[in-house]
Amino acid sequence: MAKVAPLVLFGILALLAAVWASPLSKGTESSNSSEESGEVGEMLKELQEMCKNNSGSDAAFLGLMSSVQETMVCAVASLDLEGLMTDVDTLSNETRFTFFPRYCPQLRKTYSCVNKLVGDVRPCLEDDDYTIVQALVGILPDAVELMCKNDGEILFKYDEPKYSDCLEKLGDSFEECTNSFLNSTDDWDLSNMTQDQCSTMFGFRDCLQGKLGLCKASDLISVYDLFHNTLVRMTPCRNYVEVPKVTLVDNNTVDED
Repeated sequence: MAKVAPLVLFGILALLAAVWASPLSKGTESSNSSEESGEVGEMLKELQEMCKNNSGSDAAFLGLMSSVQETMVCAVASLDLEGLMTDVDTLSNETRFTFFPRYCPQLRKTYSCVNKLVGDVRPCLEDDDYTIVQALVGILPDAVELMCKNDGEILFKYDEPKYSDCLEKLGDSFEECTNSFLNSTDDWDLSNMTQDQCSTMFGFRDCLQGKLGLCKASDLISVYDLFHNTLVRMTPCRNYVEVPKVTLVDNNTVDED
C-alpha cells in the first residue's frame, strides 16, 4: 500500500507520451517501434488488472482509457507539442527569452486537462495510493512556475563553469546524503511515518542544501523542495515541522518564508 501509485502515475504519463508522440513520428521508421508497442501493451495490461482488482469490474479501466484519450485531445489543443519538441532541441541561454514566453502560457493551460484523468484513476487505486497520485500531480503547477520564472533562469543560472565544475566535483559528497537516506527507507509506510523517520527526511534535505552551499548554489534546493514539501504535506511529517513556502522574488532568487 502507498507504494504502487507513483508507478501507476508514471505509467499513465508514459502512455500519454507515447500517444502524443505518435503523430510526430508518422512517416518515419523506428527499429524499436514493435518493442515500444509491446511495452505499452504490457503497461495497459497491468493497469487493467489493477483497476479490476481494486474496483471489482472492468468499468474503471474502460473509464480511465476514455479519460486518457480526452486528456490527449485537451493537451494537444492547449499545447503546440510539435513546436515545443523542436524548440527544446535548440533551447539555450540565448533562446530562452523567446522560448519561455511562448510555451509557459500554453503549459499553464494544460493544468486543467489532467483533472478528469486524476479523478478517473481513483477507482483503480487504494486510498493511500490515490493520495500520492494527487500529491504528485499537484507538483506540476509549482514546477512549471519555478521553471518559467525569469524566462527559465533556474535552468541556466548555474550553467557557468564556476558552478558546474564545483557541483561535478561534489558527486561523492552527494552520495553521502543519498546513501544514508536510502539505506533507512526500505520499510517506510508513507501514511504512517514516525517522527524519527520524518527527522531522517528533514536531515536529507539539510544535507543536500549544505552540499549545494559549498558551491554557492543553495537556490537549487528549490527544485528538490517541490518533492520534499509535497511529501511533508501528505505524510504525518506535517505534524512535526512547518513546511517552508517557496517564494520567487524579483532578484532572481528563491527565498523560503
